[in-house]
Amino acid sequence: MQKAPYSIPAILSLLKIDALNEMQEAALVAGRHDQDMILLANTGAGKTLGFLLPLLERLDPPSSETQGLIIVPSRELAIQIENVFKSMKYRF
Repeated sequence: MQKAPYSIPAILSLLKIDALNEMQEAALVAGRHDQDMILLANTGAGKTLGFLLPLLERLDPPSSETQGLIIVPSRELAIQIENVFKSMKYRF
């Protein structure tokens, strides 16, 4: 796996988060082991970051192909996810 073009501490700093929570840590481990995951938690528990970080680890920046697809049940949730992703300032 190539070196990631981001760092988790930098992302947490941008999002004003001190540390990943237990669910987010578990999601990273599951993503690294190609395990399926379901994140169930209350609103505000960090599910969005919990699935975006493992997704980032799997992206291949030089590739121009579609590498991920996030399906959500509402426009509002799609906007929320987009805002979190943009706040992470990930750059290809």
